[in-house]
Amino acid sequence: MRAAQREFTRARLVEAAIEVFAEKGYPRTTVDDIAERAGSTRATFYLHFKTKSDVLSELIGRGEQHFHAIYQNLSPIIAQRPTMASVRLWLSVAMTEWKAVADLSRPVWEAASIEPEVNDILAARQNGQVTELADALRAGAPELSKPDAEVYASILLAPLTHYFQLFLRGRPYNERRVLDVLASAWMAILADISKTSAPEDAAVSAG
Repeated sequence: MRAAQREFTRARLVEAAIEVFAEKGYPRTTVDDIAERAGSTRATFYLHFKTKSDVLSELIGRGEQHFHAIYQNLSPIIAQRPTMASVRLWLSVAMTEWKAVADLSRPVWEAASIEPEVNDILAARQNGQVTELADALRAGAPELSKPDAEVYASILLAPLTHYFQLFLRGRPYNERRVLDVLASAWMAILADISKTSAPEDAAVSAG
């Protein structure tokens, strides 16, 4: 019962933090704000977290679950030979998912600009996304080497990360135009990736 109550209190503090971060922004939110929203106390908060920034690890974990699902959906597209329409649709779905993770990701990006340790965590998370996207690329194109997959993943993620940051900051951009250009750029790279399986396919056809 104690363990269950502890988990319940911790979860409520995290939910309260998400709500207050969304309303006030990370820099202006205090531990007292979070505790009050959770119907708890400052002392109770510090039983679960050392600092306000410690809450962000929970937010990062939740956000990663969303991105994991997105990358998993890319492997079949690559394996079935991507088209402009399938790639654009995948990018559109990925950008739509940003709305689901906005309240989780925005405080992390805000904290990264003022707290070095959070910036390090964010950098590690971004490296993890490169690795995860690289794994998705290799799942769709098994002949692709891991180093090459990571290079491709880095290139593919860079513009997405840029527009994700603009989205989190509320900066306007032409989403339709961005999707068109991104899809074209991704197609060029994915077409190059697809060539890695061409020799094997040719050999099968010849047989």
